[in-house]
Amino acid sequence: MRVFLLAVLAAALTAPAGAAEPAAPRVDFSSFTLQNGLRVILSRDASVPVVAMTMIVDVGGRHEARGLSGFAHLFEHMMFEGSKHVPKGGFDKVLETYGGDNNASTHEDFTYYYEEVPSNALPIALWLDADRIGALSVMHESVKNQIEVVKEEKRMRVDNEPYGSMLYVEMASHTFSNWQNSHPTIGSFADLDAASLKDVRAFFEAYYSPDNIIVAIVGDIDPDATKALVSSYFGSMPVKPRPKAADVAEPAPAGERTIRLVDAHAKLPALGFTWKGAPERGTEDYYAMVLLGKALFSGKSARLYQKLIKESQVAVSLDGGLGFPMSDADEYKAPGAFGGFVVHKREKTAAELKALVEGEIAAVAASGLTPAELERVKTKFRSDWLRGQETRLGRAQRLLYAALLDGDPEAANRELSRFLAVTPEQIRRAAAARLAPAASTWFELAAGEAK
Repeated sequence: MRVFLLAVLAAALTAPAGAAEPAAPRVDFSSFTLQNGLRVILSRDASVPVVAMTMIVDVGGRHEARGLSGFAHLFEHMMFEGSKHVPKGGFDKVLETYGGDNNASTHEDFTYYYEEVPSNALPIALWLDADRIGALSVMHESVKNQIEVVKEEKRMRVDNEPYGSMLYVEMASHTFSNWQNSHPTIGSFADLDAASLKDVRAFFEAYYSPDNIIVAIVGDIDPDATKALVSSYFGSMPVKPRPKAADVAEPAPAGERTIRLVDAHAKLPALGFTWKGAPERGTEDYYAMVLLGKALFSGKSARLYQKLIKESQVAVSLDGGLGFPMSDADEYKAPGAFGGFVVHKREKTAAELKALVEGEIAAVAASGLTPAELERVKTKFRSDWLRGQETRLGRAQRLLYAALLDGDPEAANRELSRFLAVTPEQIRRAAAARLAPAASTWFELAAGEAK
């Protein structure tokens, strides 16, 4: 499989101008749903005796209620704290005994888990996941310990990291008006410290229900035998009632705003910027805005890299795109934002940086991208897509994201062609409509030493 994928990638990168766009290798799969609502996607790849088992739970920061911020992330940690038949630390220990690997991550709209194991260990991985979903150990001591772990993670990644508070807290909190969208997924110390055992257990019961979970298994499997295993381990789990879906609607942008911040940990000043009102996933503007983000921010040929770092020499680094900084474009779910972040030289002012950024945005809104520029973006986008599809884990994740975010795992096989069909005029229209000054928020960050 890897040899075939690399051959397709090479053909994609060397295709002559005007040639038909090569399609990504199809990810063949089958799917079924248990009576309790658990959705399962299977894809066989017997090239090596390895299996990636991935799981997505439809709960993230946006699902949390006021006073319970950080609970989705807390349960990412709690899921490794032991269950009815697996003691604390046992999950990792058992998988490592078989040479397996695992991890998890929490996002605005979902929580993602994976294990990658030798194919003969798949029954063990399935049993471990079934035990923690069906009978997680939610005890006072383990909750207290993991709250302290989460708080320390927040100190390291957010509170004491240069630009951390701006990227992980301030930009979302000032871009969005609805608390469901504006509060940080990592949570607040106040909410975590106030968490009761009853609240924590109730959150788990509400969201870790089989009908709120999708599983994708990709690798050296027998689909019929794997279906039987999944049915055996997960089929008896009861469906649990969930609270009413959170209202995530955002009011229209209220005009351009500027937020001024100071970061004692930063060595250089920075400028952040967001536009609220980004398009829904799957729309024409969505595909255009993803590629526009790549054209502006990705790599040394990107417009803003060329303008801010190479030509004007006012900045030292930049990042951005659709969803930034709250989510990645492939994890994107509306309501969202289009944003960027530039670390600039101390002697340059935020006003100078802002004028340069606005100039590039205005140029795209007026003329779009040149055909050659868009083709470069598409070529890189296509190569990244194909590389992401080389691994079993990459294919499993793509199927899961398509199933949850697009409502259909088959979207994993059709999305690339939609990106490659975007025209310069579509990008121009999307930029003009979505990146208007009235929808923007600017974040001027002063380095602590500059106070």
